[in-house]
Amino acid sequence: MKFFGFTCACVAFGFSLAGAVLDLPNAQPKVDAAYWNAALDSTWQGLIRRNIQPYSSGAGLIHRPKSETPGDAVSEGVGYGMLVALYANDQEHFNKMWETASEKMWQGSYHNWHMLANGVIPNSPEEGGYGEGAATDAEEDIALALIFADKLVSAGKWQAYTSPFLQKTYAEQAQKILDKMWESKQIRSEGVVAPGADWGGYDFVNPGYFSPAWYKIFAKFDKNDADRWTKAVDKSYEIISKSPGYSMGMVPDWMNPNGNWNSGNLGYNAYFGTRAFFKDAIRILWRTAIDAVWFDESRAKEFLANALKFINGKGGPSASNFYQIEKAGELLPADDKWTEFNDQNNPDTWRYRREHSHLTVGMWATAAMAVGESADRIAFSEEMGKFYEGRDYFGNAVDPTGGIEDTLHNEMYFDQFLAWFGTSLMSGAFVNVIDAIDNPKANVEGDLSSLSKVENPADPGNNPNPGEGIVATVNTLRSGIAVERLLHGVVLSTVNESSWKIFDLNGHVVARSFGSTFVWNAKNRSGIYIVKAVNASGEYISRISIR
Repeated sequence: MKFFGFTCACVAFGFSLAGAVLDLPNAQPKVDAAYWNAALDSTWQGLIRRNIQPYSSGAGLIHRPKSETPGDAVSEGVGYGMLVALYANDQEHFNKMWETASEKMWQGSYHNWHMLANGVIPNSPEEGGYGEGAATDAEEDIALALIFADKLVSAGKWQAYTSPFLQKTYAEQAQKILDKMWESKQIRSEGVVAPGADWGGYDFVNPGYFSPAWYKIFAKFDKNDADRWTKAVDKSYEIISKSPGYSMGMVPDWMNPNGNWNSGNLGYNAYFGTRAFFKDAIRILWRTAIDAVWFDESRAKEFLANALKFINGKGGPSASNFYQIEKAGELLPADDKWTEFNDQNNPDTWRYRREHSHLTVGMWATAAMAVGESADRIAFSEEMGKFYEGRDYFGNAVDPTGGIEDTLHNEMYFDQFLAWFGTSLMSGAFVNVIDAIDNPKANVEGDLSSLSKVENPADPGNNPNPGEGIVATVNTLRSGIAVERLLHGVVLSTVNESSWKIFDLNGHVVARSFGSTFVWNAKNRSGIYIVKAVNASGEYISRISIR
């Protein structure tokens, strides 16, 4: 049994495990809330450091450092980035992202879906492809983020803001986006959610875009036509129910609204003849899980119960992956590799389409959070813990299995966001902001796994072998670092964002991170380690002794 105990001296600052994540008490199911909220704060800082700060064209946007056109930005990233900035309680980056997207990508009815690293929206193969047109999931995510931001303003948690470029408030632009989604036929009159403006819908859909919980929020917010969003909710569940993978809790990346396969050349992720539960499709777990958690939606719960039964039948969290649908839940071919991103000319960076990772664990975990038992939630949290090393990203620097599931091969964009969304639902941070403010509830603490339980070696009821295990002692050499203990590691904190390094006594760096908090999973280490945090206020050093 491993135990981390701490004796701290000269710790100058207080510390909250919740970090900077938006703190709205709620009754949602949770697992390892404190642990994952600290990780959410740290990984958001990593997204800022890695996907925002290095870029001058489109400054403030989320960029894709390893895409087919490295350093580009897509409207999907605007939606994801604004949602994460909101739940990370970071209005500064939220505003900058929205403002830059408005200037660079908004064309009056929607955000053009693709912008090159030089800030150009391409319109020909010579320019780098076709970047004009809408991606419906981005529009709905941006609209929801703006609606929730407006609520934070009205509650006095954020400052009022009007876009200098659009001359609109959060609420005013959200209403415009909702209207334009219908006017531009991103949503058809019957409520069919199309993948783009006047593109698809009747002939094909991308069910990973369906966000029924969002549409219920829109129905309460929309001042022009609230009833239309009920059509979108009902039609989305109708199409999901016709999925050829419904009994397994799966949908294809692309399908016909009547449930037939659609094998046309549909752009991104039209892989495997669209007969796979792949990168687009897997988001349906998260998007329907939110409806189950926020609104107790029975149609979502039935679908997710199928998903949880399927994945548990395959082995539980360790089986989280992408699957074939037509072949009744077989894994994707073992040797099928991505070649389109990272470095198309360097096979050493290519990755397999099969993927047991923070992305797939994070998405399958949402089914457990929505309809699972305590044991399911704990199991998924512990599996997710294998893909978080206390740094400012999800994933492993080196794949412990000897494989290629590591940061060299990870996309460091899409995977980071889907892991963030999954863990924020696990921690209870991803809440219905309007309901949490209008109908405050006592916070439910939730479940604890081995990631956050700390046994007391002096209590035989908690530790059958008192005196055995690992004990860590922290001596603060220069004040400024606050410390909290976890079973498998420590949570380090400074008031300001810091660059962190942990050294062994030979001077080797054994871990590093960036942010105001650093969750270090010490795993099986023992000995004395030096923690160094550098920020605008100075340099801080602590010594950690683990035995």
